[in-house]
Amino acid sequence: MLNVKSLSVAAGSFRLWDINLRIAEGECHAVLGPSGSGKSTLLNAVLGILPPREGSVRLNGTEITDQPIERRGLGYVPQRIGLFPHLTVLDNIAYSARARGLAADQFRPLMDKLLEATGIGDLLARYPDTLSGGERQRVALVRALTSRPRLVLLDEPFTSLNQSLRRELWWLVRELQQQQRLTVLLVTHDLTEAYFLADRISVLMAGRIQQTGDKTSVYRNPATREVARFLGVNNLWDGMVTGHDGDDLMIECPALRFTARVSGGKNPPAPGTRVTVGILAEHVALRDAAHPPKPGEHILMGNIRLLDFGPRWLIQFHHAASGLILELHINRRTADHFGLKGDQTGITVGLPESALFWMPAE
Repeated sequence: MLNVKSLSVAAGSFRLWDINLRIAEGECHAVLGPSGSGKSTLLNAVLGILPPREGSVRLNGTEITDQPIERRGLGYVPQRIGLFPHLTVLDNIAYSARARGLAADQFRPLMDKLLEATGIGDLLARYPDTLSGGERQRVALVRALTSRPRLVLLDEPFTSLNQSLRRELWWLVRELQQQQRLTVLLVTHDLTEAYFLADRISVLMAGRIQQTGDKTSVYRNPATREVARFLGVNNLWDGMVTGHDGDDLMIECPALRFTARVSGGKNPPAPGTRVTVGILAEHVALRDAAHPPKPGEHILMGNIRLLDFGPRWLIQFHHAASGLILELHINRRTADHFGLKGDQTGITVGLPESALFWMPAE
C-alpha cells in the first residue's frame, strides 16, 4: 500500500535520514517518538508539503514522490484540526471530496454513514467556532474520510483533548478503520494511543527509525536502550557475553547468568562483548511459600520500597549483594496478599529466563 524507501527530508536545520516504511492495505501503522523526533516532518513528506532530498514515496505501486498534494488521494487530520471557520460543518466535510472532483452521488452515501457513526448529523448547519473540541475532532475525521482516501494520515489529532474523550475517539477511529478497511498512518508520542490503535509500530528518534515491527515484539524486545527507555522499560542493566552454543547465547550480569537466543540469523556476539540486559516490570513476580518459584525462574532476595499507592502499585526492588535495582507493577490484591505496607526486607522475586532480553550495548 504505502512504501517509503530511503527517504531523506530537510526541514530547516532538522533532517530525516534514510526512512524506510511499509504499510499494508487495511493496516494501522503508528510512528512513535518524542517531541522533535521528526514525526510531523515525515507526514509532511508523505503529504507532499516537504520535497525529499533522497528516496521515494509509492502508494499502491504508483510513484507519488513528486505529485502535488491534491493528486495523492490522501486523507489528513492535522494536530490543530484545520477546519475552515467561514464554512459550515457540512461544507467543511464536503470540501475535500469536491476538491478531488467527486460528485455528490459519489461521496454522499459514505458521508451519511460516517455522520451516523460519529453522531454529528445534527451539527451540519453550525460553524466550527460553535463546536466543542470533541465535536471538531469528529468533523475533521469525517472530512478526512468522506473523499474515500487511499491512505489516512493522523498527526496527533487527540493531543489537546481530555483523557476520557481521547479514549472515546480512539474507539471510534478503531471501529471506523475496521469497518471501512482504512489504511492509516498515525504519528503520536502517546504509547497507549499507539498500542490501542496500531497493528504495527515504528519508533522514530532524532530523525531516524530505530525499530519497526508488530507492537508486541517491539515492546518485549526493544532494539536499543533508547527505544526501551522511550517505551517505559526501566529494568535495564549491563551484561557481558561469556560464550555461545549455536543460537544459544550465555550472558552474565549482576546477580544472574542466563541463556538467551540469537534470532533472525544474526551472528552471535563474541565472548567479552558488552550487552544491555532487560526485563519488563510486569514479568518480575513476587514469590513466597504460597507462590513458589516456577521452573526457569531466577530467584533474588532483597529489599523493597513502595513508590506509588494508586490502583497499580509500583515497587522498587533492591538486590543488595549486586546493587541491582528492579521495578515491579502489582495490584492492590497482590499487595494485600504479601502484606506490603512500606519499606520491607527479605522479599523474594522471580525473573523468568524466557522474559529476559538483550541488545547491543550503546
